[in-house]
Order: sequence, then structure tokens, then C-alpha cells
Amino acid sequence: MNGVLYYKRSLTPAGCLILFFAGLLAGILFVQTQEDAVFAGIFSEYFLNQYASLKIDHKKLMWYVSGCRLGQYALLVCCGALTQAPLIIRVLIFGLGMTWGTMTSISTLRLGFRGMVICVAGVMPQMFFYLPAFGWILIWIWKQGYSRKKYFFLAVAGFFFLIFGIITEVYLNPLILQQILRKM
Repeated sequence: MNGVLYYKRSLTPAGCLILFFAGLLAGILFVQTQEDAVFAGIFSEYFLNQYASLKIDHKKLMWYVSGCRLGQYALLVCCGALTQAPLIIRVLIFGLGMTWGTMTSISTLRLGFRGMVICVAGVMPQMFFYLPAFGWILIWIWKQGYSRKKYFFLAVAGFFFLIFGIITEVYLNPLILQQILRKM
């Protein structure tokens, strides 16, 4: 291949948004078709009160979050090097939308507007670091990138953003969420 990556079919940002919102709708429909007892412990007042006063073990949380995020990033970077990347990325984006649809539906059904605030607070401020990390790889796939050196550079630069995102998710996000839960 002489250092060249090529994709037969490209992704477009509009197509990815459509897939994300289709997944979001699928997640909402999934929650609507389930019995209320299925989600009994999720977003309950008891659980939220416990979390608001919980002492966070940052070391264990760091291991857990690092494993999740580094695995997701490695999967995306590896998929980006495949000729089937657009298809795989479409499935991943649909799954991400379905996850968001499920979580926002459960939180809104349980807590109303408070649930939506909790969901948004749950992804801030680390999202400001995760978006560039994951977004650069997605843009590379959308634009049908061709240089392995540039892809490697984007993956390494994204990795540093990912590390900062993990640090904010572990140390800053729990403080923000606990403050919001205490005031609600």
C-alpha cells in the first residue's frame, strides 16, 4: 500500500448526524417499550443522594475510565486504518446515539428536567477534550485520508487530548456532579 490508506465509501458529517439521531430515537423507543421495573435503580432519588455524598476513590475511577476510554479510542484508531472504516464507524455512531437516547430517556422519565441537567453535567467538561480526540479520527475518515504519517500524527495528538479528557472526567467531573446533586 506504500503508506496510503483509501476508503471506497466515505462518511459525511450529515450522514453521521443522521445515524446518531436515528440511534438516539432507537434508544428512546427502547426505553418506552420496557417495563418501569427494568430501570428501577437507575436515577432513583436514593442512588443520587448516595452519589452526592460519596467519597470518590480517584485511583479506582482512573483505572476504570482509562480502560474504557483508551479501549474506545484504540478501537476507533484501528478501525480508521481499515478499508471498512466507514461501515464500522456508522455502527459505532448509531450505538453512541442509542446509548445517549437510552440515558436521556431514563433520566427524563425519572427526574424530568433535573434528569436532563444531570445528563449534560455528566459529560462536561471532559467532552471538550474527547470531541477533538475522537473527532479528528472521524474527520480523517470523512475526508478519505490517505497518508499514514498524517493519520499517525492525528492519532497521537488525539491521544493527548484523550488523556486530558480522562483526567477531567476522573477529577473534575465528580466534583461538578456532586455539587449539582447537592443543590437539586
